[in-house]
Amino acid sequence: MIIDRSKQQKNLLEMLQEKNEYISAPCNGNGICGKCIVRYKRGATEPTRRDREVFSEKQLEDGYRLACQSHPVGAYEVELPESEETIEVLSEWEKQQKPDTEGLTEADTQTPAEAKTSGGIQDKNTAEGTAEKTENAIYGICIDIGTTTLAALLVNLETEADCQTAVSVNHQRAYGSDVLSRISASNSGKKWEIQRCIRQDLQKLIRELLQKEKITEQQIQRIVIAGNTTMCHLLRGFSCETLGVAPFLPVDLSWMEGSAADFLGMKELDTKVVILPGISAFVGADIMAGIAKMNMHRSEGYHLLLDIGTNGEMVLGNCRHMYVTSTSAGPAFEGGNISCGMASIPGVISHVFMEETGKAGFQVIGETDGENKKQQAIGICGTGMIDLVYELREHQMIDEHGTYSDLYFDTGYELAEKVKFTQNDIRELQMAKAAIRAGVDILVKKAGIAFDEVDNCYLAGGFGTKIDIKKAAGIGLIPKELEMKTIPAGNTVLAGTKEVLLSRISKEELEKIQTMADVINLAEENDFEELYLSYMAVSYTHLTLPTTSRV
Repeated sequence: MIIDRSKQQKNLLEMLQEKNEYISAPCNGNGICGKCIVRYKRGATEPTRRDREVFSEKQLEDGYRLACQSHPVGAYEVELPESEETIEVLSEWEKQQKPDTEGLTEADTQTPAEAKTSGGIQDKNTAEGTAEKTENAIYGICIDIGTTTLAALLVNLETEADCQTAVSVNHQRAYGSDVLSRISASNSGKKWEIQRCIRQDLQKLIRELLQKEKITEQQIQRIVIAGNTTMCHLLRGFSCETLGVAPFLPVDLSWMEGSAADFLGMKELDTKVVILPGISAFVGADIMAGIAKMNMHRSEGYHLLLDIGTNGEMVLGNCRHMYVTSTSAGPAFEGGNISCGMASIPGVISHVFMEETGKAGFQVIGETDGENKKQQAIGICGTGMIDLVYELREHQMIDEHGTYSDLYFDTGYELAEKVKFTQNDIRELQMAKAAIRAGVDILVKKAGIAFDEVDNCYLAGGFGTKIDIKKAAGIGLIPKELEMKTIPAGNTVLAGTKEVLLSRISKEELEKIQTMADVINLAEENDFEELYLSYMAVSYTHLTLPTTSRV
C-alpha cells in the first residue's frame, strides 16, 4: 500500500521532541546535516532519497533512518543514539598560571583520565574537602548557558570556595546547532517547547549540585546566569522575531532579577535569580561575564577577549572604551559541516602531530596514559582540525590556498579507519578561521592601535583551553604578533558570574560596561570582505622538521 506521507504534519524528530526525547539535529530538521540518526527495531519507514545518501544499503536494511525524514505509521519501535552526556568539568586555570590568584573554573569536556594528565588539572567533583560544610551553610549557583554545553558551579557563599560542578549538553541542539537555527525554530511556533527544554536541563543541573553536596533547596540563596543573547531570550520566553533579521533588535539586554519559579520553573526553590546584562544581539551576557572576570573594564592597557565557536564573539578595550563584535564563523570549530567532525567527547581526535614516518599521529579524548591501548578514533574536533591543517601545510600536503596535492585531493587524508579529512573539510575550517581573524583585525583598526599595543589576548572556553596556540597562529587564526601574548582563560562565563555572585562585580559596573561598548557590525565594514578573503590562505611559519614521505 502506498502511503501519502506528504499530508502528515509531524516527522519522527518532532514527535520525539514532544516526548522530551532530544537527539542532535544541527540543521533543525531540514535534512541537511545527517545527524538525527535513529534505528528502527520494527515498523521502519521506507528510506527517503536523503536516507539513501547518508546510509549504506546494509544500514538501511538494519533500520537506520534520519528522524527528520521519517514519518512512522502504525506500531513502531526506534532505538535512539547513545547520549553524548559524558562531559566532565571543571578545571582550574589561574591556579596553574598564577598560583597567587583565585581559581578560575573552565567548562570542559575532559574525562577524569585527561584531567590527571593535563598539567595538573583537577576534576573538582572527585576532590574531597573543597569546602567546609555545615548544616546552616549558605550557597550560590553560577550557570553558563552555552549553545552546545551547559555548566553549573556551586559556591559556598561564606568561604567563597567552589564546592561542586555539574555539566550537560544543551538539549536545545535538537532545534539546531547554532543560534540562527534556534531563532528560526522559536519563530516557527516552538518557543515554549524550547523554553521547556532549557528549563528541564537547568533544573537537572541544579538538583545534581544539591545531591552531590547533600544540601537542601533552602540553603541556596542566589543564582547568577549568563549566556549569549539568544540563549537568554529562549530561557525567558522572549520573542526572537527581531533577533535574526536586521537591525537585530533584542527584547531586553538589561540586568534581570526574578524568582526561581519565574525564571526556571522551580517553585520549590525560594531563591533570587539574576541574569547578567548583554551588549547586543550577538554579544551577550556571556561576554559581559568574561570582560568582568578579566578586569578589562578596569585596565589601562588594551586586552583582547576571544570566544571562538559557531559565533565568534570578541572584545578589544580598556577602562576607557571597548569595541565588540561577533562574526558568524559557522559550526566547523564544533564539528559541524565536517565529514567526520564531532564535539569534544571521548573517542574524538583532539590533537594531531606528524611522526617521523610521515604518518599523522594523534591524541584521542579519553585515552589513558600508561596503557598501550588507544581508543578507536570516531571523529575529530576543532582543536584536532587546527593541528591537522597546520601539519598538512607544514609537510606540503596542502598548498597555501589549502588545496590538497593530487595524492589526497579526491580521497582526503585518512587519520584513522573511520576518520578522513576531505578537501571540503579544509575549506570549512578556512572559512571559519578567516571570519574570526578578519574580525580581530577590524577591532584593532577601530581602536587605532597596532597589534604590539595589545597587552594580552584571552581565549575563552574549553576550545580556547585545549587549542595549540602555536599551530593556531601558524594557520593564521591568531595574529602572529599575539602568539606569545595569548592566554587560555578557561570558562570566563562561570568565573565572571562567580564574581557577581560574591558581589565583587556590581550591577552598576556591568551597566557601565554596556555604555562603554561600541558595537561593530562587520557587515558594514568595507574592509571586512577583503580581509576575510585574504585570511582564507593557510599562513604558516616554516619549522625545521624531518624530511618525510607522503602517506
